Amino acid sequence: MRVCTRILRFVHGTAKPSDIQGLSRKHSVQAVVFDYGNVLCLEQTLEDMKGMALVSGIPDERFSELYWKLRPPYDRGEIDGPAYWTAVVRQQELDLSRDQIATLIKFDSESITRPNQGAVQWVELLHREGFPLALLSNMPLELSRHVTKYFPSLSTFEYLIYSCDYGSIKPELAIYRNCLKLLKAAPQDILYLDDRAENVEAAGRLGIHAVLFDTVEKTASRVASRLDIPVPGYGRCSQSNLQHSSTSHRSDRTEPD
Repeated sequence: MRVCTRILRFVHGTAKPSDIQGLSRKHSVQAVVFDYGNVLCLEQTLEDMKGMALVSGIPDERFSELYWKLRPPYDRGEIDGPAYWTAVVRQQELDLSRDQIATLIKFDSESITRPNQGAVQWVELLHREGFPLALLSNMPLELSRHVTKYFPSLSTFEYLIYSCDYGSIKPELAIYRNCLKLLKAAPQDILYLDDRAENVEAAGRLGIHAVLFDTVEKTASRVASRLDIPVPGYGRCSQSNLQHSSTSHRSDRTEPD
């Protein structure tokens, strides 16, 4: 499987017109793209952050700010894990040993491997129906390799699009264009699920059917009312898509160079 990066997410609260880009009427899609964090996996816990803060020596109340502030170059693949964590602690004039850095990378990786079971079941449903699946996630090198190995559901995805492999992060348009190129599909033939509004809006600007993800139940209901696609609790929304199968979806797709 080609390893790449991609992101998809869902927003909280009742859906508004601005929450849904390009879903004005029921439409058939040819592929589905999922974000990873807070969509396929559960959100990092307070305990996760406290554990990393303790190892780093940074006070709990300051740690989260520094963790996210310096994330973009790490997610783009411009720096590796040791360089990222060294930069984080130097904001507090601290230093780390090799063992501490290794522990922080381990804790960071493990904090994003708890599956969101409802979303995983949706992935399995779509896979059984023959829909090509792609992951689009902002994720650094070490974490992307960890989840590829230890998050079993990713084995059903045709493409794992990780930002670190493309030097671009969401909501930059370049990474969405890479996704479209890999899937060999028109924007209007793709459903994209992401929990961050800015990522949904960026995908929508390219013509992708992008839906903000909050809970599986609410998101599935929104998708079912607008798209002809299987969703949890609803099954197939229309018999017109019964021709979808693994063979029909994949017969004209080859692995990119």
